Amino acid sequence: MERSSATQLPRDQEHSTGELVKMMSEQVSVLVRDELKLAQLEMTSKAKQAAVGAGVFGASGMVAVYGAGCLVQRRWPLAVAAGIVVVGSVAVWRWRKK
Repeated sequence: MERSSATQLPRDQEHSTGELVKMMSEQVSVLVRDELKLAQLEMTSKAKQAAVGAGVFGASGMVAVYGAGCLVQRRWPLAVAAGIVVVGSVAVWRWRKK
């Protein structure tokens, strides 16, 4: 992170009000910029997790619909396989989330 040279002044010096206001505004500017970068990184991470979760949920939904269709057509082995895939994908998603 960039730091202002004005914040590096010796502590035993007395500063004028103008210098103090200038240093404060520079420090607040850096602080706000750093906080915005941190917030952006956190939101990017959360968005990636949400995208993976939505993908797993969507795929599980499609397999569940396929399994329901197999039940209606009395294809029990395919319906059981579809159920296993749905349960397995949700379990993997929950495990990866931790």
